[in-house]
Amino acid sequence: MTIAHDELSSTLMLNEVQLSNTEILYLAECLQNKEHMNREDALNTIAELEHFYSVLKNTNLEMSVPSPMVDKAWHQHILNTKMYNIFSRQHFGLEILHHLPFWSGNTGNMEDIWGVDGEPSLLDMYNAIVVMFGFENVNKTVWLMDEDDLNRFL
Repeated sequence: MTIAHDELSSTLMLNEVQLSNTEILYLAECLQNKEHMNREDALNTIAELEHFYSVLKNTNLEMSVPSPMVDKAWHQHILNTKMYNIFSRQHFGLEILHHLPFWSGNTGNMEDIWGVDGEPSLLDMYNAIVVMFGFENVNKTVWLMDEDDLNRFL
């Protein structure tokens, strides 16, 4: 199933990405041990990683940027290459769902891909997730806590 929008009913049919129990256990352990998150924060971050992946899967939103907390979970997921390869094939039909980080050396790529000369807006990504999942189902703190605040807490 792919995303579809029925213009008469404004109904969104979502192909939601759900991580396996093994992936959740692995990521929770990594986030707790390597990123010093408590269990609740780790699980909230993993839920928002699933939301992020779902947006990537269901939209043409090429300007997708994870929050700092979601990015930490995504990096841990990528590091388990076998698990991540299986995940990428299962959910995206790709060998690997690539992660293109923002840095000064790829601003040309950013302009080509996104038509912008800087990092895409995290607030735009948060708003896209809220539209897709509903405000009550999204953890605002995971999305809008900036890197400085995150470093103070972790």
